[in-house]
Amino acid sequence: MSLLSDTNYSPQRIYSLLRLLDAQDGQLGFDSIRTWLKPVIRGIEQKGSEENTNIRQLLGATASLELIESPSQNQYRLTAPVPPTMEAFADIVHDRLVGLDMRHPDSVVLEAFAAMVVLTEAEQGTSWLDLNAKDRAAKINAAVQASETDEDDDEKKRFNPTKSSPWKRWMIFLGLGVPMPRSDLYPYPAKRLEREIGRLREGKSTLYVLEVEAFISKIAERMPYLDSGRLFLASADRVRLPPLDRRVSRVLSNTLRDLHDDKRLVLDAIGDGKEFYALTQEPHAVRNIKSITLEGQGNNG
Repeated sequence: MSLLSDTNYSPQRIYSLLRLLDAQDGQLGFDSIRTWLKPVIRGIEQKGSEENTNIRQLLGATASLELIESPSQNQYRLTAPVPPTMEAFADIVHDRLVGLDMRHPDSVVLEAFAAMVVLTEAEQGTSWLDLNAKDRAAKINAAVQASETDEDDDEKKRFNPTKSSPWKRWMIFLGLGVPMPRSDLYPYPAKRLEREIGRLREGKSTLYVLEVEAFISKIAERMPYLDSGRLFLASADRVRLPPLDRRVSRVLSNTLRDLHDDKRLVLDAIGDGKEFYALTQEPHAVRNIKSITLEGQGNNG
């Protein structure tokens, strides 16, 4: 039971299940859940075993997040308060995944994203995303922690094309990527980074300035799949990516520049050049940064 082994569900349906249980005093039986959440595809109701399988997979994924438990056969109850909003639910899921040991089956969810960040750096761009689904999944699988089982069996690989679809849904939901027609998913963690910056700023003054090294260190704790984070470093070791030193990865560079342009934060290059971190060399006014001002005054239009 894991988030990627159960494939016929979405994060939004998990949240609907949680809201349903909350409205029913925190517990329901399988038949009642099936009645309330009966899936409809293009106006045609699913029936029989197909419907039961989809509900079972939904329950399995929710249990994998440790948000429900089964006190008895076909009975399910909440194990924690239901988040008030979808955004708060995404935060809870993200926090749980960040806190997992790499031996946990669900660790591969964020490990795979770390692999994307590392591979984009190693390949000096995102052209590798144009590979077919099987080859792209194989490349990601080679950049995550090795499986303890037979790697020759595609189904036993920690990441494979079958797991790619639910994984993509989670990446988009968590604010880590955007869908692309050819490459399936483009690594773009702007929404998640903005969310984590907001949480980092809680209780701080209106202007919160961090030296770039301190900023990267704090973000690496909250988003360990980015520069200097433990998942990033583990994948970099697998791929044999040289240390970034005082450079910012392509994925993080592009994200920071976009948030700067949108006035979500300010990238400051004033100061001693020895303290700079270099961004990826792209056509942009900001090429080096010394500090980052977290303002939280974004463009909403």
